[in-house]
Amino acid sequence: MVHSQKRVTTFGLQIKPIVPSNLFNTGETALTKNNLDFAVNQKLGYSMGGIIRIGLNERFSMETGISLVKRHFEATVFDNLDAYADTTRFGIYGYEVPVLGMVFIRLTDQIYMNTAFGLAFDVFPSDVSSLGSSDEFEHVGIRRGLNETTNLLSWMKVGLIANLGYEFRTEKSGYFYVGGSYHLPFQNIYHSFLLYERNAISDQAHLQLAGNYLTLDFRYLFHEEPKEKKRKTKRDPDSMPGWMKK
Repeated sequence: MVHSQKRVTTFGLQIKPIVPSNLFNTGETALTKNNLDFAVNQKLGYSMGGIIRIGLNERFSMETGISLVKRHFEATVFDNLDAYADTTRFGIYGYEVPVLGMVFIRLTDQIYMNTAFGLAFDVFPSDVSSLGSSDEFEHVGIRRGLNETTNLLSWMKVGLIANLGYEFRTEKSGYFYVGGSYHLPFQNIYHSFLLYERNAISDQAHLQLAGNYLTLDFRYLFHEEPKEKKRKTKRDPDSMPGWMKK
């Protein structure tokens, strides 16, 4: 039996651990100045939320939804003159709304491979800040706007999103999916300021966080029956009014 998605609109849940990696610049951002080494490293994070899939035919679907995204970072400073280091951790919350076109390739009766590509709209509610182990090191993250003078639309970004995965479709228990995604904003999402002051030494670094990430994707979509296609039925001539029979 072929488990077709044609004329099927279904709702699902997903959780996507964010995996730090130097691949595609999703790892460390660093700067050295005045004998000070500043760096911001992306750590494990997560994305979780709901999705809606609209089956167009056996091979193509559209997908959207909304997810809460938590990016975790670690900011560090190393003073080469005093051999002193400090660290602070911070997180950036965001909401992501993707709009994807999906293509499916049937491998077996129940297993499908899919690839998807589209846009993601990211909303960032607030700026962030955090302190190191003492008041000598501080991080301040400011949302990056399209217009640096007025900070216009600093709360929203647009980017590309693509994924590749495999889906196991059951007859009555829904769809089970595992895969991976890559998200690439069109512009950096935050200005990251690292402030250091110790022993009469004061300096700061300005880094820009790209916000791109890799994820492992785990999804479950609930079972839904295909919508019945409306059929035109012929009307019994004997039931027609006289003027329609002429």
